[in-house]
Amino acid sequence: MSDTISNTEAWGGRIARSLSLLGILGFVLLALVTISDVMLRWLFSAPIDGFAEIARLGVAIMSATFLPAALIERYHISIDFLGKWFGPRWHQIFDVFAAFITLGFFTLMGWQFIGYTQELASAGETTWFIGIKVAPYWWVVTGFVIFCIPVQFLVLLRVILRAPEVLE
Repeated sequence: MSDTISNTEAWGGRIARSLSLLGILGFVLLALVTISDVMLRWLFSAPIDGFAEIARLGVAIMSATFLPAALIERYHISIDFLGKWFGPRWHQIFDVFAAFITLGFFTLMGWQFIGYTQELASAGETTWFIGIKVAPYWWVVTGFVIFCIPVQFLVLLRVILRAPEVLE
């Protein structure tokens, strides 16, 4: 059982890191296009029309690409001093509790993102200047948030399965 979870977690980690790489590449591309936009404004008084609107949507997607990797690598804020102060048993209990709360948080967040994106889609929401429909972009963000749910579930399983080793 533990090997299956380890293999699944490794597979999920590879996907999460690949998504992060796409996010990094997206931010590099955004920086290059931003420089081009500034140069076009400065040299020719001809900015890239609608770039700011597209950039806002892109930043939402690129930021969301980092969430799964942050969860699987446990790059989030944790308060370890309480666990260390109370000892290994309580440290493990706090880790399980934190992983469970994080799973609940991302489940609620995914549910809220689905509702928000459905509202955007049903209202036909578009960007102000160039009129791009925003719902498809937010569906991508919502997909990344929802992908965080099974990723965090794997993190929770890892913490639970590690408990007997710590508590011995």
